[in-house]
Amino acid sequence: MPSELFTTLEGIWFLLAGFFLIGYALTDGFDLGTGILTLFTKKDENRQILYNAVAPVWDGNEVWLIAGGGMLFAAFPIVYAASFSGFYIAIFVVLWALIGRAVAFEYRNKKDSKLWKNIWDWIYWVGNTVPAFLFGVAVGNAVIGVPIDQQGVYHGSFFTLLRPVPLLMGLVGLFMFLMHGSAYLLRKTEGEVFQLSKKASYVGFFGFVASLILTDFLMVISAPFLYDNFFKYPVFWIAPALIISGLALYLINLVKGKYNAVIVGSTLTTIGTVLTIALATYPALMRSNINPDYNLTIWNSASSHITLTVMLVVTILIMPIVIFYTVYVYRVFKGKVSSEGGYH
Repeated sequence: MPSELFTTLEGIWFLLAGFFLIGYALTDGFDLGTGILTLFTKKDENRQILYNAVAPVWDGNEVWLIAGGGMLFAAFPIVYAASFSGFYIAIFVVLWALIGRAVAFEYRNKKDSKLWKNIWDWIYWVGNTVPAFLFGVAVGNAVIGVPIDQQGVYHGSFFTLLRPVPLLMGLVGLFMFLMHGSAYLLRKTEGEVFQLSKKASYVGFFGFVASLILTDFLMVISAPFLYDNFFKYPVFWIAPALIISGLALYLINLVKGKYNAVIVGSTLTTIGTVLTIALATYPALMRSNINPDYNLTIWNSASSHITLTVMLVVTILIMPIVIFYTVYVYRVFKGKVSSEGGYH
């Protein structure tokens, strides 16, 4: 394990960046996964259950995304500038998709009309499915490399991002969130939605495994440097081991009918996936396929030490409050949900 991860401010903020990503993937990840299932049931009652399953927590879960964006802006501003300019259209699409999801929560039940609800159900489905896919595409491009120059200026278009490996990583993200969302629904629902979630759990599992294997195969050919860290620092193999153990637990609990424990497997798989990607690309945060010397790393893209220090103090003070509130909300709204009522 490289000692600079724990002994330097840049290394500590690299770990914190991973923490924020894991926090978002675990919380809003199952929101996205449940939303993907919206159009796979035609009954209004079942769709309302899918909404109600995440209604009390979805907006709080997005705090992790906001915190992650703020962290990137303050801790690694050059990476923030390069990624938000290079991925501008993709980020714009994700933003509008997430806005559509929020509006669907507010307006779906404002009018007792089948057409009205169907329109908002489509918007809600897009608002969950598109981000789940594009988050993976964005991460895939950042780790295998994009055309950025020595000043961190992006030289490409939206279509530059649509390459085989990033698109496959988009599928990895999509199926990972479907796994996690389905596991969450197995704990929260009954009846037809429960049966739908059980089927979706298998689809998510086998889709994740297939897309992950294919992605790894292509990366061995096109980006073998991503495996270097695992041979340089053998302790990094803990991350892939988490994926394997998580997948095993997920499938075993699913087959044995231990449905409340399935989410343990999806949680380990999600943590392992995020960690594996982060450790594979360390110390780079965004790679350049023009010249490796132009990679944006934790060393050449970080803010000043005084900025990193102040942010670290604030994070240490605020983060326990966020975690406590998150745990408290989930305890308050634990248990099964029904179709009665609706958001607002």
